[in-house]
Amino acid sequence: MRALLQQLLKRYRDLSVIAELSERELADIGVSREQALHLAAMPRDVPGRITAMARIFGIAEEELQKDRAAWMEMLEVCDGCRELPACRRLLMLGDFATPEEAGFCPNRASFDRQAQPA
Repeated sequence: MRALLQQLLKRYRDLSVIAELSERELADIGVSREQALHLAAMPRDVPGRITAMARIFGIAEEELQKDRAAWMEMLEVCDGCRELPACRRLLMLGDFATPEEAGFCPNRASFDRQAQPA
């Protein structure tokens, strides 16, 4: 119960900070107010899941986040995904997981695009 209360208080502080940001500050960060609010409400493990899945496709974290718009889209897609149990099972395999096993992932096409050599 205490952990839930702490989580709610942190989320409230995050929302308060976002509310105080100017449109210019948000633009400098590269997100809209709506995206910032969505990020604040998102489960904290979403970016880590995307990064772990990207490693399966051979994509480094810094490469993954180069395109800010694509990164934001992947966050939103992952946050709305209904395949969390399958995702967790695959990610538990770590280095033994393969891209072929990620057919359930709604971000798979994005990973495939980024994994292609330029």
